[in-house]
Amino acid sequence: MKVILNGCGLAYEVRGEIGIPLVLIHGFGLNRRFWYEMISSKLDKSHVVLVDVRGHGESDAPKGSYSMSLLAEDVLALLDYLGIKKAIICGHSMGGYISLAFAAAFPERLAGLGLITSRARADSEIQRQNRYALIEKIQRESVAALAASLAPRLTKNAALVEQAYKIIIETPAQGIIGAAYGMAERPDRMDLLCEIKVPSLVVAGEEDQIVSIAEAKHLAEQLPQGIFLPIAAVGHLPMLEQPGTLGDGLLLLKNQVDG
Repeated sequence: MKVILNGCGLAYEVRGEIGIPLVLIHGFGLNRRFWYEMISSKLDKSHVVLVDVRGHGESDAPKGSYSMSLLAEDVLALLDYLGIKKAIICGHSMGGYISLAFAAAFPERLAGLGLITSRARADSEIQRQNRYALIEKIQRESVAALAASLAPRLTKNAALVEQAYKIIIETPAQGIIGAAYGMAERPDRMDLLCEIKVPSLVVAGEEDQIVSIAEAKHLAEQLPQGIFLPIAAVGHLPMLEQPGTLGDGLLLLKNQVDG
């Protein structure tokens, strides 16, 4: 389904009906299809909301920078449209940045938090400059520049690298550019963590080439109700590399929220 919300056409789907809604937000250059295997494996009956972040998947890709706050407002608009008062907001990588922006702006709508191979710190100056360089390269060339550099860093599984490459290269260039600007400009959220007083799950891949397991563990320790879930032999894509294990972790989070 697709609906105009917050000035943008957003593609979404709703699965199941059991328990408090779980909103799953994908990472940079990806789309909602990345969650399908995990949902089929563990969450087929649970109330799950999937959304393509603006500029990704089947959602529209308007010009401009997509701040993480703007993307959080998109999520809020979707919740309002669906009549959902509170939800578990769970994000992968960039989706985690959006989830933290949601927690900062709309804490009264947050029932639980999930951060999957993500971080709370802002970009370092080097990381920020690398994002700007990537934007310039995509403007000169194409999204293939991102797909070629990012896909091999997401996982060591060759088949999944190929799958990720195909998804990323389908993402509109404007969507990639808008999100890259938003990530480069996002604020540090470390000071926010102690204020998030809802059940929270932090998932780390022990072979993640982007977010170290030590950084993820430290993040979990700052959350008052943080649960840390390290997954062995997994990189940055646990929803594809170990969908059952990740699904079990999200069911644990849902059970804590549902009481």
